[in-house]
Amino acid sequence: MQTIMVYSESGGATKTTTAVSLAAVTAASGRKVVLVDLDPRAAASKWIGVEPKEEGLHVGAILGDADPEGWAEDLAVTSSWFPNFRVVPSARSVSNREADRADHAELRLRTSLIGINADVVIIDCPNRQGGPLTLSALNAADTIVYAAGATVDGVDGVAGARKSVEQFRMSRKRIGAPDNLQEAGIVVGAVASTVMSRIAVSSIDELRQTGMLLTPLVPHRTIVQEMRVTQEWYGEYRKGLPVVEAYTELMKEIVK
Repeated sequence: MQTIMVYSESGGATKTTTAVSLAAVTAASGRKVVLVDLDPRAAASKWIGVEPKEEGLHVGAILGDADPEGWAEDLAVTSSWFPNFRVVPSARSVSNREADRADHAELRLRTSLIGINADVVIIDCPNRQGGPLTLSALNAADTIVYAAGATVDGVDGVAGARKSVEQFRMSRKRIGAPDNLQEAGIVVGAVASTVMSRIAVSSIDELRQTGMLLTPLVPHRTIVQEMRVTQEWYGEYRKGLPVVEAYTELMKEIVK
């Protein structure tokens, strides 16, 4: 099983769009996919239209349990988009877990994934610097995808995320723990298909200089944001197909 975290330390970086889209196109390819919504905003859960099976049975229950083995399988809710696409939903109260300093709390998400019936797990991370939620994702994941918009904030969000990843790796090295994280690269979303602004061109060039820019760039289509309101998969509509095609090509580079 591959576990992919989608990460940026900037808001508006197409992070949730990237996480949801990668999960959906991977499910469309026939794989069993579980999306873990680790963001207290619950944007991914709301978009896909899933709610906890019972009150309180969201990702926060995993993070608050000292022995959560098997919880992810129990809490995952099947989406209406694809029968092989499930979601572990989030809720606003998940932000309370940022104050949790219990021993080994950062390993609970990883423990909850033991035995889960999935080929690929994708984690939609909060756009925060470090902290227990981000550490939970870093300990659970084996692959990192950085999400960015073609903006100055998008570039800064990737730079901050990469620094946090490097600090995590250094801390693992200090205690002699294995480092299995692989940086798959940077996905740039919502890029204008016509004439790009100077800021967009400059931002993409700066991201390209990292040597981690993945292609194709994902084109901007209004329907993507519209479908977040209606809780639909934009891939069902002709106007959304260019975005689906881009994420499908990216999925081939990211998903093993």
